[in-house]
Amino acid sequence: MIAKEMQEHCLYIGRSQHMHEDLGTTISRGFNSWVKNLNICIPFILNSFVNLILLVLFLGLMGILLFASNVENIIDPATLSPEELYSIMWEGFTENIVYSVLLIIMFFLFWMFVQSFFTAGAIGMAKKASETGDTVLSDMLVSGSKNVSRFFLTIMLMTLLALGGIIFMVPGALAVGDLSALIENPAAQVQGMGVLAIGVILWGTYIIALSIVLSLTLYALVIDELEPLEALSTGFHFFRENKLDVFFTWVIFTMLALVNVLLSEYAGPGNILVSGFTSLLPIVVLQPLATVLWTRLYVSRKGKKLYDPADLLSYPDRTKEAF
Repeated sequence: MIAKEMQEHCLYIGRSQHMHEDLGTTISRGFNSWVKNLNICIPFILNSFVNLILLVLFLGLMGILLFASNVENIIDPATLSPEELYSIMWEGFTENIVYSVLLIIMFFLFWMFVQSFFTAGAIGMAKKASETGDTVLSDMLVSGSKNVSRFFLTIMLMTLLALGGIIFMVPGALAVGDLSALIENPAAQVQGMGVLAIGVILWGTYIIALSIVLSLTLYALVIDELEPLEALSTGFHFFRENKLDVFFTWVIFTMLALVNVLLSEYAGPGNILVSGFTSLLPIVVLQPLATVLWTRLYVSRKGKKLYDPADLLSYPDRTKEAF
């Protein structure tokens, strides 16, 4: 009798681990998983710290390139009008265009590589937490080092897909003609600006649609250890099979991010407490929580092993009843 009860319980756990969760259950259990594994924020904190160092270094080097040729003519930058400042920066950029472009490309690629390592590490931690209920920092190191190259290449492909939308701006660029006048003085009235603005809106819409459709691409790459093209295909097919769940999850986190931005704007730069809170919230809360929920959504829909605290709680009850 006892053996039979134990066998039934094991079958029950096996079924529950592969049971298809609805979106509400995924969000609820994913939230609980995040609460019990707050260390998932560590990859994002480390990523932000490294990015800050890279940004300071990049701005310093770009400042040298943009203002080096005109530094003797600038007595006090604060006395320059925006138009004069733009003109000096554009002149410095054109005079050092080769070095400027190489610097931008180099830092962009290195930034993407750093982002790939820490994000892949965070997804690896979220996967472990979804499967076992617990994760440690070493999971980040293992997942990051294992997936960083493929993750980096996949981001490159996704970036190229996003840049492909620049085709929407071609009619506007042709209508404006010489873009140098617009760059030197953004406030100037230039013919064809309406067409260019429509192109920008279409490009933005395309990027948003692409981000929704490929929301699970990077998660598929890390969780299933796929190659870049396989990850893109899997992410697209996952969206096709789970359109509403993916869309609603995307909307939830987009709205939370928007509320955070609006709160920061409403408080203003003078409110140090609110500014600090809104700056840390995405890094410490929103990004880790989003990673856990997206991971659980993917793992759940793929029928993989999932951790459910209710299974552990049900075992003593059923064992007690058997005795």
